[in-house]
Amino acid sequence: MVYQVNGLALMPIREVYSGPDNDVLICEDMAEEKKNYYTVILIRNHDLAKKILQIFNTEEGAKGKAYLDVFTQNEDFGMVFPYIKERLITEFYMEDQTSLETCESICINLIMECLSTPMPYPLLYIILMERQVYLRADASVQLGYPKDLTMIDEKIGEDECAVVCATILRDLLQAHADKKAASYELVSRKSKKGAYRKFKDLYFDIKMTSINPDVRNSKLQKAKAVARERSNVLFNILRFICIILIICAILCILSMLTKGKIPFLVFFSNHFKMIGTESLIK
Repeated sequence: MVYQVNGLALMPIREVYSGPDNDVLICEDMAEEKKNYYTVILIRNHDLAKKILQIFNTEEGAKGKAYLDVFTQNEDFGMVFPYIKERLITEFYMEDQTSLETCESICINLIMECLSTPMPYPLLYIILMERQVYLRADASVQLGYPKDLTMIDEKIGEDECAVVCATILRDLLQAHADKKAASYELVSRKSKKGAYRKFKDLYFDIKMTSINPDVRNSKLQKAKAVARERSNVLFNILRFICIILIICAILCILSMLTKGKIPFLVFFSNHFKMIGTESLIK
């Protein structure tokens, strides 16, 4: 069967997933000589299709659309997405051959993908639960697409997604647990408590405990900046005191030259002219 979608003639060439209510297909556009591929999610359940469309319409906005187009054919509702070459992190992440520094970079890249994806949270949750995360050779990360849509819950938000993401990061970092990696210990401890509710909290913790030289240097620069700021404040205070003392010294000299006495000493000497009832002046 070929799906006609706004000038595209999408022919399924591989079935990624087949479930009771939906399928996930890789399709080739037969309308073009050049081979262009797309991912098509085909939904047979009308209620499920309506719920999915409502979720997309509700959460669409600043990040744009996650899908390219939608179509109906016969009794099916389809959604067309850009094709992403599959390279599952569960298959291509070699924990025994991956340094801690690279592992932490992968973790940061995954968090950034979750923060920037236009996929609504209920579908992002399924993607993370199904570990549809693709790892590239350069340690960059891409998110795939949800497969089993029967587990969709429109109430899912960032909280639940961050919890699952923290679990994935903990599993990635676990290979370095014997090295007492600070990033693993912190993420593991907090994820067990369910402390992560925002992706930015995950990002901050990985960044702050990273062994990456760039991160270390940035921390050092921040520390130097704080120290420099404090030293500047102290210098300004000392400079102000010096200016006051210089002004006082100039006034004393002028007073000596014009009146032959120093007003400050006169002020203090007046207190010693009388002791009790006896005058010290003869």
